[in-house]
Amino acid sequence: MAQEQKKKKNWLVRFLGACCTLTLRTVMFTLMLIFGLSAVCWVLFIKFFNAQYLSEEITTQLQRALNRPVVITALDLKFFNTLELKGFSVLDSEVAHGEALVSADSVAVRFKLLPLLDHQLVIDEVTLNRPRINIVRGEDGRYNVPDIRAPKKTSGDATAPAGERFAVSVQDWTVKNGVMSYKDLQNKTTHAVYGLNLHFERLRFDELSRFQMEMVLRNKWKDNISDMEIKGAGHVNFANFDWSNFALRSLRAQVFAFRKPVALTVDLDNLRTPYFNIRAQVPAFEGKDLSVFDDKMAQFYFPQADVSLKGVLSNNYRTLKINESAITAQDVRAQASGTLNFAEAPFTADVQFSTGPMDLAPRSRNYPPLEKYKLTGSGTVEKARLVRTGGQWQLPLLTLTAQNAGGDFYGFLADGVSGTFQAKQDFSDLYAHTTSGKVTVDRSVFDKLQLSGFYRKGNVYANIAGGELNGVPLKMNLAINHIKSPKRKITTNLYLKHFEPMPFIGVVFNFAHVIGRVRPFKVRAPQTGKLAWLVNFRERLPKFMPNFAGTLSADTFSSTVISGNNFFAEFDLTGLLPGMDQLNGTLDATLQNGVIHQMEKLAEEQQALNITFTPFIIMHRMERAGSFKVGQVLKDVPFEDMAASVDFVNGRMNINNAFTQGPTISAAVQGWTNWVEENFDIIIWTMFNNTSRSGALAENLTDESGNPALAFKVSSSMRKPKLEMLKAKQTGRQIKAAQSRGLRTVFESNRDFIKGDFHAKK
Repeated sequence: MAQEQKKKKNWLVRFLGACCTLTLRTVMFTLMLIFGLSAVCWVLFIKFFNAQYLSEEITTQLQRALNRPVVITALDLKFFNTLELKGFSVLDSEVAHGEALVSADSVAVRFKLLPLLDHQLVIDEVTLNRPRINIVRGEDGRYNVPDIRAPKKTSGDATAPAGERFAVSVQDWTVKNGVMSYKDLQNKTTHAVYGLNLHFERLRFDELSRFQMEMVLRNKWKDNISDMEIKGAGHVNFANFDWSNFALRSLRAQVFAFRKPVALTVDLDNLRTPYFNIRAQVPAFEGKDLSVFDDKMAQFYFPQADVSLKGVLSNNYRTLKINESAITAQDVRAQASGTLNFAEAPFTADVQFSTGPMDLAPRSRNYPPLEKYKLTGSGTVEKARLVRTGGQWQLPLLTLTAQNAGGDFYGFLADGVSGTFQAKQDFSDLYAHTTSGKVTVDRSVFDKLQLSGFYRKGNVYANIAGGELNGVPLKMNLAINHIKSPKRKITTNLYLKHFEPMPFIGVVFNFAHVIGRVRPFKVRAPQTGKLAWLVNFRERLPKFMPNFAGTLSADTFSSTVISGNNFFAEFDLTGLLPGMDQLNGTLDATLQNGVIHQMEKLAEEQQALNITFTPFIIMHRMERAGSFKVGQVLKDVPFEDMAASVDFVNGRMNINNAFTQGPTISAAVQGWTNWVEENFDIIIWTMFNNTSRSGALAENLTDESGNPALAFKVSSSMRKPKLEMLKAKQTGRQIKAAQSRGLRTVFESNRDFIKGDFHAKK
């Protein structure tokens, strides 16, 4: 039993040994067969392709395709399936004569051996090691890039010395550590791509083939050099080197230009006039990130954005036309189109862009110079045009709309403004139109504004079709000719529901303080005491409006001395400056159905008024003594019509005509008042109406009709006036004559303005 088991064990050992021996012999035979076949292929390759012939054949084919001289210094067989071309270069014979258009340290060709048996040369990969591609644009605008001639088929035929024809095909192409430079001899600019690594998989020159790339784009901007790393992959169709059918598809690349890379997706057609479609994801960046272009780059912050760009390059790559582009960043949606022409030096551009509605407050962070304006609300760039000519950027047109916008514009505080703003010719021509909003000027508040206005050729025009000034309804237009000149002229038409002179002077004073180009002027502290109102008025006249003309209208008028209704004034003044000593011009005004206030009280407070009102006070006291009955106490004296026409000559006011007519008192005035020297010489005729006799009056206190009357002259200094009583016999005639002369105007311009529309034109 034991002997049988031993025999079986020995048999198993012999069987396993035989199997191992057979396997080893089979493997050795296979290896020898492969080696033998390789040797046969190698012999066949040596027979059909010798180095000298192949080098000459490659040179001939490339020269025929490129139409440029080609040089190959050596061709070596590096391995049984690899050839290496050394000293490879393509020379430029058109622009930079004799210089290398393309050169490489070596070109390695790796091929398959077995297909040689079937007269096929299958090249797995062609590798260009350290190639240098030099593209030059000559001073005449021509490029040194040749038109490549390629066969219609993607594979070529090679003929061995013995006459057999070999089908040639190439699978992959690789570029390692290449350099591509661009030199423009016309514009003296240079750009370069370094570290160029390309790999084309199964490259077919007449269909889309996949490729990968890496490169460093180097540019020189003035004295600065910038490096930009690019990595990407996509598909390309060389279209048998018919560049008009060239196509680049879905190139996805990362451009390392900022702290984070820019992600690009590029589609491109037709290298002769390239049509492109670029989509980019741009990370946030700041002005300092672009300092390589300009070390004085303005401060700004650009948020993360999605960008799309469609366009075409024409005119030998010298004209870029942007058909469509869009930018989305935070709440900003912008669109742009335009043309850039690089055929001219310096280049020219014409670009149009617009945006959707955007919040204005964050724009201060995007562009810090806007912080001082404290913007609020929302705005839209409806249309804008940006042009570059002669090396200078210009803004021919900018149209904005605002919704509930606000800000601080050189002291003009805007709030809740809705409307349109337009700028032309680099802001030399401005237009604005608002439908609502509030503007605060120092202590003055303009609300519910319906405004239109423009700034054009140094002139300003503004029209307020409706609104409120400090709660009072108003309508106004304003024209300023030569606003930058110290001799500027201002013409205005103003209607107020209610007008008070001193508060209105305060409004003018507020404007003078906040207008951007005029510095606030210094004035003395407000005066008190005798003639304080005159001194304060005279000192606070603004310098901004030396020449001032226009109309002023109000339904009601109120001051400490007089109040009334239907106030109209027309004026044309020059030299309207602090001090009033250069004041010249004309003034006509009328007021109806009003009251002269508190004659006794004002006479006690102001000496000039005291001496003027003294005759009235005398008559008032005589009335109380029973000499006659006026019918109304002389505290608030009513009138029906009051009018004045005066001329100003160097601060002196000459009274052409002045009169008042009322149920109690009628009067006429002539003479002059010097507001600068504070003296006057005035004759006043006054007659009391509707009286009844209760006693005898002196002859000099009645006119020829027998009615109580006064005629007196007030002269000398306003602070120490003199009173001279005159005969009153002609009082009635003087008053009627003044009323008959009337004024120089019937205030038709005032009434036309109140009724008409005077909107500013774009």
